[in-house]
Amino acid sequence: MRNTQRPFLLLSTLLVFLLPLPSLSLVSNTRRSPKISIATLPTDLPAIQDCRRSAYGDKPDNKLLSAAKSFCNADQIQKEGYICIIAKNSGSVVGTADLNTRTNIVNNVYVRKEARQQGIARLMMEAVVEYAIMDKPSNLKLTVMSKNIAAVSLYKKMGFRALGVYGGLDALSSVTPLNFSMQMEKKLS
Repeated sequence: MRNTQRPFLLLSTLLVFLLPLPSLSLVSNTRRSPKISIATLPTDLPAIQDCRRSAYGDKPDNKLLSAAKSFCNADQIQKEGYICIIAKNSGSVVGTADLNTRTNIVNNVYVRKEARQQGIARLMMEAVVEYAIMDKPSNLKLTVMSKNIAAVSLYKKMGFRALGVYGGLDALSSVTPLNFSMQMEKKLS
């Protein structure tokens, strides 16, 4: 190697170590955080209905049970005393969570299949808790199916507990094939 090339080689080697590397977030695929808000009715209603309808795939409405139709139509949140927390990603509703502000019961926590495992349910539930605390209730309640492991796990991490007989059933849920409706509660003090 000639002497004129050595300084260039040395300089280029030093530059490799001295220049900042691109951050990992620029290199990897990043997901945009969804916007969590209280739904504005009737403006958000069609998008909420579309989101909830995705829970049933291509099943026609006339094949749904009345409770499923009510869920899809978002009947509950159109009544006084209810709010609906929504998660929007790129303008599309990807999740919903309802709160009955009179009874402090959380219902219809749902995230579209393609948007799951991104912390959206947690963000919506945190917004529900934050909203409920403003009204100063002593607790929040919800019902969840025992085999919905992801939901039960999330609620437990957020401080919800299965009380009374449901606490015993919760302990059995990992060893029994039965799928039962389990009531959970979180103290807000």
